[in-house]
Amino acid sequence: MRKPVSILLLCLLLLLLPVLGSGGYLLNIIVMIFIFVILAVSLDLVMGWAGQISFAHAAFFGIGAYTTAIMERDLGTGFWVNLPSGMVVAGLFGLALGLPALRLRGHFLAIVSIAFQTIVYLALSQWTSFTGGQYGLSVEPVPGFQRVGQFYYLALALAALTVVLAWALTHSRVGAAWQAIRDDEVLARAIGLHTTSSKLLAFVIAAALAGGAGVLVAHHIRGVTPDDFTILVSASIVAMVIVGGQGTLWGPLLGAVVLTALPELLGPLASFKLVIFGALMIFMIIAMPEGVLGAWVHRRRR
Repeated sequence: MRKPVSILLLCLLLLLLPVLGSGGYLLNIIVMIFIFVILAVSLDLVMGWAGQISFAHAAFFGIGAYTTAIMERDLGTGFWVNLPSGMVVAGLFGLALGLPALRLRGHFLAIVSIAFQTIVYLALSQWTSFTGGQYGLSVEPVPGFQRVGQFYYLALALAALTVVLAWALTHSRVGAAWQAIRDDEVLARAIGLHTTSSKLLAFVIAAALAGGAGVLVAHHIRGVTPDDFTILVSASIVAMVIVGGQGTLWGPLLGAVVLTALPELLGPLASFKLVIFGALMIFMIIAMPEGVLGAWVHRRRR
């Protein structure tokens, strides 16, 4: 009974937070936490469940963000059209990358994903006539959600939908296939699983969800620039998954909350956040490779 009651209390707290008079600064931080929850939980489908390494998640994040900015500028469409469009475009890029890349494994796949991330960043920063270059593009707020207290509920709803979708996928036959591939891909292939198509499905779903997060952040900060979607952002999302605990669903969520809020808590040390993230990742890989949540579950079982 403890787990459902705890989840219910957390949901009530999140729903009441804007009503309780929380300031705009705090709500803005929480909105960014919701966005990174979407990114971390979606990346965990690839890393934690399907067992594939990817450093390209910020590229799909940026593709979704620029899709909504360009569609708004050129077509005059709004958030509710741009959200599915951004997800589809990011998913198609995930498919285009996954088809050749997912035949690779381990470090080779990681290197290819880094190369893709670099190509996307260079395209966003150098294709000035289309993307605005380093100046970026402006984005209008979502009608009816202009105030941060209103946008908070939109971000909360999309983050909750992402967590529910991830739970449904990982507790289905699709999730069982991903776990089999993660644990022993050769054996999974031997018993008849289509390993490449299963990995590709995880990659496309994760890319589409990251694209949706990109649409959300573009309307939240009301603009996009290439520096919002660099390899360092990808590394931060990977850190969230590793620190929280891969393949645990709640672990990446915990990692997103902690590592998004951490720079705000560091104060003057916030400029060293990447150094701190790197040191934290090294510590976690050596001391707690299963992540914070995984280590806690393991300890309770013992």
